[in-house]
Amino acid sequence: MRSTSALDPEVPSADACRRLRILHVSQPTDGGCASAVRSLAEAGTRAGHTVTVACPRQSDLAAWINDVGARWHPLPMVRQPAPGDIPALLRLRRLFERADVVHLHSSKAGALGRLALRSLGKRAPASCFTPHGWSWLVGGPMAPAYRTYERVAAAWTDVIVAVSEEEAAAGRGVLRQGFTRMTVIPNGVDTERFCVEGSRASRSAQPLVVCAGRLTVQKGQDLAIGALARLKTTGARLRLVGEGPDTAKLRELAAALGVADRVEFTGHRDPRPHLRAADVVLVPSRWEGLSFVLLEAMACGKAIVTTAVGGSGVVGDAGVVVPLAVGSEGLAAALDELFADEPTRRRLGERARARVCEHFSADRMLTAYLDLWDALAEATPGTGGGRDARKTSRTTSRRP
Repeated sequence: MRSTSALDPEVPSADACRRLRILHVSQPTDGGCASAVRSLAEAGTRAGHTVTVACPRQSDLAAWINDVGARWHPLPMVRQPAPGDIPALLRLRRLFERADVVHLHSSKAGALGRLALRSLGKRAPASCFTPHGWSWLVGGPMAPAYRTYERVAAAWTDVIVAVSEEEAAAGRGVLRQGFTRMTVIPNGVDTERFCVEGSRASRSAQPLVVCAGRLTVQKGQDLAIGALARLKTTGARLRLVGEGPDTAKLRELAAALGVADRVEFTGHRDPRPHLRAADVVLVPSRWEGLSFVLLEAMACGKAIVTTAVGGSGVVGDAGVVVPLAVGSEGLAAALDELFADEPTRRRLGERARARVCEHFSADRMLTAYLDLWDALAEATPGTGGGRDARKTSRTTSRRP
């Protein structure tokens, strides 16, 4: 694939064509973050802006970007700190000097991008950062270092955008006292694409739980397999839609718990037919900003069981939220209760669909980001990416 850049010197300035040059930077090239970047790139292009996405070559994101009319710039990055971070940082500095608005996505892009903004001083463009799940939630020995870095780097961008009220609250709890450069723009889904009507994947007559997403520790498929092993509902099956680094471990766990014959691994597939085929959709994440899969399943009109993590509050009275601390046992109990009550499943699914359509549509999300970019570009420049969010963000939290 030929890489192009909308930030090349010969491109007319934003002032000359009365449009913005917007640069998105993302380390993830799959999953919910990549889907959000694709949608935002398409929305910016349709609004008449010149849009570039800088990201690694892996997965389909680069091709998606070209498909929606934006441009792709190769930017090698990996999740963990690595020697390649130094050339990536230098490349970002050069790209930033030719952008009007920079939008950083995910922890790694946020870390390198904010360093680049800080190093540019008064030459830094307007900027915002969407964590899509805070870095320290990964846990482990690096969590204290991640919290410290986020406290320091928070001031190096104009606005931090949380994708749920819970994510905003978690951020304010870690960032410095009185931190104000944060707004909430909830994730949203295409409610015409994700809908009740449409094709359904094949299934047996046995009760079916569907769990969609990358097969990783974060998404908690091991908790789903543990819940299946504890179910009292006879013959229930679990379908894992997606692929990821934990596939082999999850197969081994299913065998060890004696449920390998009831766990289906589909690999990477369009999730919609599988979501529609489910009796219950399980979202057992260990941490999130706001899960796109959760919203997609709600838009498909399914009864939901989810862990109480960032963004789970969007379920409201349209599903069952289980404390993460009770683990597989609590998830199994919630699933058993729903399997035994078809009218409740149907009622929850109807509520879920209505709730997403009213509060979490893609149109609401994209309009909010377009407004934010406009406001950032109009704001009086500060120093080192440090303008006041109260002046730059007209976007307000949309609490349902």
